[in-house]
Amino acid sequence: MEKSVKKNGQGEVSALDDPRLQKLATKGNVQGNRHKARELTLQALYQSDISGDDIQKAVEQLYNENRGGRADLDYFQRVAKGTWSRLVEVDKLIADATINWTTQRIATIDRNILRQGVYELLAEVDLPPRVIINEAIELSKRYGGKGSKSFVNGVMDRLASEIRK
Repeated sequence: MEKSVKKNGQGEVSALDDPRLQKLATKGNVQGNRHKARELTLQALYQSDISGDDIQKAVEQLYNENRGGRADLDYFQRVAKGTWSRLVEVDKLIADATINWTTQRIATIDRNILRQGVYELLAEVDLPPRVIINEAIELSKRYGGKGSKSFVNGVMDRLASEIRK
């Protein structure tokens, strides 16, 4: 897996230098195909966020590496590409729900967990909001920092009630 990405011309930066994200590449799939798809989505969003590259490169790379695995790769592609295509809308919703915070002030991991969760609330209307929120919380517990779980839970809960009226 080519994990290095260029960051603002400052040399190579690995999307998996963060130890929390290293778990994404090594952790077995114990919670089902969609959970693994969400982990891959988080990895693709994170990589694209820090590199400034379009999501397509990260999605293709992760798709090829996980063929034959247990992730729902169609769901992964749909959510990753869909989130990236609606980034302006999603980021505005997040910024509005996090009073006095811009999305750039939110930790990169948390920001991308929220992005995919908000996208799922908007686009995956057949999924109950509680499932989407719980998945976001699980990702934040596993990969986020101290306080991530509470922060993600609060923002997702607020947005779920607004988006899924």
